[in-house]
Amino acid sequence: MRIHFIGICGYAVSGLALIARQLGHEVTGSDEDAYPPTTDLLTNAGITWADSHAAENVTRWGRPELVVQGNQVRAGNPETEAARALGIRLISEAEYWGELTADRFRVVICGSAGKTTTSSLIAWILRSAGRNPGFRLGMAARDLGAAAAWGSGREFVFEGDEYTSAVFDPRPKFLHFAPQLAVLTNIDWDHPDVFPDPASYEAVFRQLVEYLGAEDRLIACSDDPTVRRLLSRTRAQVETYGLRGGADWHGRDVTVDGEGMRFTAWHEGKVLAVVSTRLPGEHNAANALAALATTVRLGVPVSTAVDAIGRFHGVARRFEVRGQVRGVTVIDDYAHNPAKVRATLQAAQERFRPGGVLACFVPHTYSRTLSLMDAYADAFQGCDLLVLGPIEAARERHLAHTVSSEDLARRVTGVKEVVTVDSARAAAYRLASAARPGDAIVLMSVRGFDDVVGKTLEVLERSPVA
Repeated sequence: MRIHFIGICGYAVSGLALIARQLGHEVTGSDEDAYPPTTDLLTNAGITWADSHAAENVTRWGRPELVVQGNQVRAGNPETEAARALGIRLISEAEYWGELTADRFRVVICGSAGKTTTSSLIAWILRSAGRNPGFRLGMAARDLGAAAAWGSGREFVFEGDEYTSAVFDPRPKFLHFAPQLAVLTNIDWDHPDVFPDPASYEAVFRQLVEYLGAEDRLIACSDDPTVRRLLSRTRAQVETYGLRGGADWHGRDVTVDGEGMRFTAWHEGKVLAVVSTRLPGEHNAANALAALATTVRLGVPVSTAVDAIGRFHGVARRFEVRGQVRGVTVIDDYAHNPAKVRATLQAAQERFRPGGVLACFVPHTYSRTLSLMDAYADAFQGCDLLVLGPIEAARERHLAHTVSSEDLARRVTGVKEVVTVDSARAAAYRLASAARPGDAIVLMSVRGFDDVVGKTLEVLERSPVA
């Protein structure tokens, strides 16, 4: 059938549009303020889309049988209203994913942080075991080559977002995926634009654990106190994992191993395997342990899972080393909330010690920056230099500016020097001029801050490091 996607250039929606195209549907779409790589992926796949929203887009290329809307599309969108006026069925991206995969075994990875890496690892292990899973991720995994694939196997792996499904559908996206095996990594208040306080944020995860039935399975991180508190509310078969002890799947002796790390995985009090991974940081040991527990429960041999974890190269823009110039390593990361920023910088400090860590951070949305200001204030501890770019308004670009990067700069603690800039070029020059051989420059943003990574590498190439 013909399907029109509103908000087609979002990571999740673009993946769904590409799958729909692969399944033989006629696909069109629209977005605004779109940017690569999804724009290039859609165009290269032969999908027709417009870089603006207008009522006529809905039927511009023929009347669709279905209109699918992403959760970043605001109320009052002219295409939403046009679809309703024409009587065309309108559903969220998450609901359509759920319909497409109704006959698959659905593995859904949920939590505030670690979802993309853990879900990518699980899909990679299943593929390495010859299972050919389908998957829908929040970002492309380097070994999988895409953010979404239909696959021919029994399992379908979802990165389960807790955000509302659409402006007309307040349900969390992960409930539409109807998990039969759910992984819950952690719960740390985020998305204050739709969850005004920690209690409302925790409530959506309570919906998740209460949704699971007695035949379903929940693999949960017992290191997180909020996760532990919710376990009594589920009917599912529960297994826990963690690095702090007392878990069914326990990771011990986490040590730096070259550019990655290794740890010993224990299961029910017995040594299961020594796991090596290229992924840095203790948080990734927990992610790898969750992937190991999940795939073993899905029938993958332990040795196959451990081997696949060791060969996994990670996810695009998750501690992605983009280059090394004159002894300075440049890293690109998607970190956008305090917990993710803290974990990313701690991993960099651990890996590049005794070199210094210089960071560039671009806050994402006014609501998140304002509501989580206190948590951001100490998230950059130990950096030699912090460069703050202008706040990425994203879905709040039509709202009043309630906070600025300068406000955050005044609150940051534990950093030798904090500066604000108004452009990626200015950030690149400031970072390159301060870097020394052995240092790492960590660039953190959602939208890439006008290719600040490329600009930093370019300035480093042209300007000798002292």
